[in-house]
Amino acid sequence: MDCHKLRRLLKKEEGPKLDFKAEYDLSTESGKKELTKDVIAIANSRGGRGYIILGIEDKTKRVLGIEPKRYTEEQIQQIIYNRCDPPVPISVDFVGLDGKTVGVITVYRSSHKPHQMIQNGAFYIRRGSTTDIARRSEIANLFQENGLMTYETVILKNVGMEELELRAY
Repeated sequence: MDCHKLRRLLKKEEGPKLDFKAEYDLSTESGKKELTKDVIAIANSRGGRGYIILGIEDKTKRVLGIEPKRYTEEQIQQIIYNRCDPPVPISVDFVGLDGKTVGVITVYRSSHKPHQMIQNGAFYIRRGSTTDIARRSEIANLFQENGLMTYETVILKNVGMEELELRAY
């Protein structure tokens, strides 16, 4: 990630694949959970790679910057790896912008959707610019879209033998 690409991202509005954050407090469990929730939501949403940009004021997009010592790639990778099932592929970059340091978490397109938070069992998605818990139908769609559940493999309960179409075989 370079400052030119970062400036292009800052011109865009928040959406399913782009989130601006002033900061995460990764010294607390709630901060780690918030980071994990946002990464999962972007990974589970349709489209290619997504970005969480740290050190940017949410509504105004003012560059606040972050203290890079408080965020290391290893720390962020471990938080995501230990709290997501399956783990979400990410990378972390630090970019100088307007004399401040901005963190960019790239959430890569995943072929292992849907991703779930291990701690609470929830599946998250982005609805526009907000992170939300996925509904049952949305979770089913994620499983179907990624070939993890097909109509041929779904168990039908309370179906009698007379329902089988034996001539088809």
